[in-house]
Order: sequence, then structure tokens, then C-alpha cells
Amino acid sequence: MKIAFLNLCHTDPELVARCARRLCKDPDFDMYVHVDAKQDIEPFKEALKGIRGVYFTPKRHKVYWGGYNAIHASFELLRSALNSGVHYDYYVMMQNLDYPIKSNDKIKKFFVDNKGKEFIRGCPIAGTSDWEFSRKYRLFYMKDNPYGKASNTNPIKLLITIAQMIMSITTISCNGTIHEKGQRFDLYYGCAQWAVTDECARYLDNFEKTHPKFNRKMKIMQFPDEEYFHTVVHNSKFKTSCFKYDEPIARWLVNWRNLTYFEFPKEVSVMTMKDYQKLLSVPDLFCRKVRSDISKDLLDELDKENL
Repeated sequence: MKIAFLNLCHTDPELVARCARRLCKDPDFDMYVHVDAKQDIEPFKEALKGIRGVYFTPKRHKVYWGGYNAIHASFELLRSALNSGVHYDYYVMMQNLDYPIKSNDKIKKFFVDNKGKEFIRGCPIAGTSDWEFSRKYRLFYMKDNPYGKASNTNPIKLLITIAQMIMSITTISCNGTIHEKGQRFDLYYGCAQWAVTDECARYLDNFEKTHPKFNRKMKIMQFPDEEYFHTVVHNSKFKTSCFKYDEPIARWLVNWRNLTYFEFPKEVSVMTMKDYQKLLSVPDLFCRKVRSDISKDLLDELDKENL
């Protein structure tokens, strides 16, 4: 069972290295790393130097919160692994501040026991009257810019906001479906951390290259990394291979976890030692968020438990 872990990174190189050391102790586990092009890659290279099975993507993208460049970066990771010459059974998408809470043996056994299943749940949001979901595709978003978290008084952010409002006239009637090449794609939503088989990964790779209209629509949606892959998989033959499918609509991302445990009261909480016993009891393979500094005691205990 060969597994490629695909890690989207922008901060805390020490945590990324710690995660890689844990996972890549297993010769069947490799990690591919994409470092946000807005960040200096050298601290990551230094931290990860000498760790077996770690590979940086040859191309990097500037990733902005909620922007489509996260999709470009994700495909950069996926294609680096697909084109590596190594046959992987699973591709596991991770995000920077994720960390394994199970041992490598348990992680491998999980995928062996569930071989052939896709771990990418999808919440059906097409045609919904719930604005929490329909605004994802009925409004026009321009997130690939550095002003997403700027003050609302920032003049450039204000201009972008006005442009989004005007352009939303063109998208407000969208019912949550995309039509291309004689196919209808109902939109799905879910967690940005997922795991798919080699066959499904190759399908995703080819789909992105051959569906420009689909890509254009995703580019103007809210948080496309929570919709792109889920929509493709749940409108394909791989839907019935998903660990769970045909689930009813439900709010909040915590209800759509795949293999990564997190809590989201108002934003994703950073976990510390107080969360240790809880993490031992959950079935998930990974947790988020953790940091190399304030989560150090927790990470030490997880490593002690699982090495």
C-alpha cells in the first residue's frame, strides 16, 4: 500500500518537517509539498532537508484565502505524485497544520481495509434555498488577490467588493449546476482534506484539463477547494465508491469531515494538550489545527503514543 501525502503549505516549516518525519518513516509513504509562492521556500527546504520521501512541487502558486489558486496548487501536488514514476494506491490531500493522530501502521491498515473506497464526502448544494449554500454559486467572487482580509476601508478592497456586487448580476440566477459537453454537474460541497484512489486521482487530473467551462465557473465561486473535487467525484462513477454518498444536505463543515478531525466554533481551533484524550478517542487519522510551538506538548504525546 503506497500512499502519497499532498501537503499545501504556507507557514510553520518545523511542523511540516515534523509531520514528514512521522509519516515518511514508512518506506511506502511519501510526502509532496507545495509552498505558497508568497512565502520564502528556503526555511521549508532547510527544515525538510534529509527527510526521505519528501518532494517539493517544481511550480508554485500564490494561494489566497478562498481563491481558485488553491485548486492550481492542489493539482500541482497531485500531478507531481502522478508523474513521479511511482504507483501510489492513495493520494491524501493535507493542509499545512494537519498532523497524524494514528500510527503509520494504523494509517496503512485503514487504507488496506478500505481499499477501493474514496474518502471525499459531498454535501449536495445544487438548487438549495438555503442561502448559506446557494451564495457559494449565486454570488460572484474574486478571491485571488491580497486584499481578502484587508480592512473594509482599504480602497482596493472596496473596489473589488463593488466589482463583485456588480458581477453578481450575472450569477444570481445560477441554480447550482454546470453544463458542459452534454453533461450536467450538480454542485457539491465538503472538506478540503480528502483521500482518493489512483484511478480517481487520474480521473480528476484529466477532468481539469478537459473542462474549461467548469473551471471558469469554479474560479468565481466561494471557497472552490471545498467544491471542485467534491463536485467532480460525486458526478462520476466514483460516487458510489465513496465512503459515504447520497447524504442529505447539512450545514457546517464539521459535519463533512473525511479523515481529519477538527472543531469549528467560530474558526478552526488550534489544538493543545487539553485535546489529547479526545483525539485518542476519535476514529479520524489526522487532526487540525496544530502548531509546532503552542501544540508542542500535544505533538510530543501523539508521537510517543504512535511511534
